Amino acid sequence: MIVINPRVDTLHPDLIKSYWEIAPASLGHALDSGLDSSINAVWKPVKLVGRALTVQAYPQIDTAVSKALELAQNGDVLVMNRSGESRIANWGEFAAIGAIEVGIIGVVTDGPATDQVALRKLGFPTFSRGTSAVTIKRTDIPEGGVNVPVTVGGVVISPGDLILADEDGVITATPEQATLLLPFCQEMEAREIWMRKELKSGSNLLDLRKAWPLPIPPNRT
Repeated sequence: MIVINPRVDTLHPDLIKSYWEIAPASLGHALDSGLDSSINAVWKPVKLVGRALTVQAYPQIDTAVSKALELAQNGDVLVMNRSGESRIANWGEFAAIGAIEVGIIGVVTDGPATDQVALRKLGFPTFSRGTSAVTIKRTDIPEGGVNVPVTVGGVVISPGDLILADEDGVITATPEQATLLLPFCQEMEAREIWMRKELKSGSNLLDLRKAWPLPIPPNRT
């Protein structure tokens, strides 16, 4: 059986836009919801910010991915659990082309991908657990889920969550967390810009840290 739930769109577009100016590491000062370090960008440098369109897939069953594309909207990030698959890739050049056509802007998967060169040429952000030359033998078995909570890289991701990723890794936040932590992240970014400028002018790092201490995230006060 395949489970297909309605979309969850509580992440405001303006909030997503604001996070394009935020490094995942800045959000990582406040949250521990970063995916494990074995999930990396297939090509770099890269930046990805969007709302999660989640998929529960299986090693040789790709039906749920096709169903997810039918529900996709502009700005979605496809987030896939592959049920522990580490050898067979279900994402590559033509999967990315199909995703681009329906507005999907990137993919995060805990399985391998393929077609590294083509994905780079397409400019399609792809975060996966390595790459593989072995690819899925597509079937029409109706198994899996769309818009269901999935565990990817050791982190539970729900439909509509914020996905923030770059060449350093992937981190996620609920809409509520993303809203609460945006001012903190913006201060982190401003502080780092200021510190780089001051260091270039000859200032001492220890003095700069005293002048502008590391901000405390509101969820840890």
